[in-house]
Amino acid sequence: MRLINEITVIIRKKSFPSFIDELYKRECDLLELQHIEESGDGYLYTLRIASDNLKRFEEFITIISSAGDKYKFISVKNVVEDRIVGGLLSVSGKMALENITDLNTSVLGAADLMLEKTKEEDGRRFTGISRNVGLIAGVRSTDEGARVRLLREFVGAERDAVILNRFSGLNGCPLAVRFEHPEDVIQVLKKIDQNFAAVRVTRIDESSIMLYDMLFSDIAVPTISLEHDDIPLFLLVLIIKIMMKYRIKAEETTVGFIGIDLGSVRLARVLDKIGFRRILGFDHGETSMLALENQGGLATTAENIFGNADITILLKNNFDVEEFRKIRPGQFVISFMESEEPGLEEISGKGVREFIRKGVADLAVLFPGVLRGMIDADIRYINDAKLVDFAKKLVVLLSDSFEFPHLFGDVHEKVYRIVSQDKSKS
Repeated sequence: MRLINEITVIIRKKSFPSFIDELYKRECDLLELQHIEESGDGYLYTLRIASDNLKRFEEFITIISSAGDKYKFISVKNVVEDRIVGGLLSVSGKMALENITDLNTSVLGAADLMLEKTKEEDGRRFTGISRNVGLIAGVRSTDEGARVRLLREFVGAERDAVILNRFSGLNGCPLAVRFEHPEDVIQVLKKIDQNFAAVRVTRIDESSIMLYDMLFSDIAVPTISLEHDDIPLFLLVLIIKIMMKYRIKAEETTVGFIGIDLGSVRLARVLDKIGFRRILGFDHGETSMLALENQGGLATTAENIFGNADITILLKNNFDVEEFRKIRPGQFVISFMESEEPGLEEISGKGVREFIRKGVADLAVLFPGVLRGMIDADIRYINDAKLVDFAKKLVVLLSDSFEFPHLFGDVHEKVYRIVSQDKSKS
């Protein structure tokens, strides 16, 4: 999380070097410095400071504030915080509305024309439905802290709505559904799915492979899921690229998951189907371990995975540094963890062939084009065969350094063309 803070501070003479020293000790970057004026108390500055860790920045403020009369803060402002009040989305109409003529013609008249169009066969495409995507999260309402989780999931849906609109032109409509039983989410979606051209499920508490099988069979519009589809597809593209680059075969390759979620359970099933030698997994939760085994995986220990897997995928920090250091030479490591984890320095000299760091942010390269392609090709969901097929085709976009083309280039159009070429329905 990159934070930008604006600080106005009075710094006593000869105290500026120690101020900067404390700043960089806390891994904060000085982006901009402006000297405003000199007074009897010292020099007045405004600074723009960037940091990746809120606690480290707050630590810097505390240290400086406790340094006697060397420094005097006038103001400290979080630039991003001021902008996010009210959320990430802003909704506006397509038609101009500046005067009474605009109201009568561009709004009221246009709406009347749309109503006429709805009487015809192609009426649906004249409504916003043809470009609206429901971004759905399901939150168990009976748990303590459900309200906080609902807000958290809604923020995730807002985030994806901004990405979706920027890179596909589709409108994302966030909706958080409270439920007592996960199946309740499906019942809600069945009642509202005709309001959307497609549905993207960001997350459902306590979801399972079986729940998604039910969802895909019941929802009438193209449906894709962050945890069930996006993450497995992205990881499978990376795995296929490793196999191509190093000329290794599935039947000779063991894949291990450290941390088991729905995405890794689904990917374990896919890897087992296409003939990988073994799929290992470790998690602190017994339910997750059992879910992996039910889809063709083998539950084991983190130490065993580091010692025996050919490709190790880090999804959760369910291991300690000593276990990580037992990684064997020749391994490939894919880290998909958002939190801090041991890096290459911990295993220097082990002969790891690739250490690939990716995160949820990298999914922005794929899902806008995939979803748009599904809508145009009328693909209701991505079954296992399509997941493998899409991954094999998408891998051509990946460089030998495991990077997709730049997010702000034409990668989304390329992804769209690959997916939309498949006109067969799921």
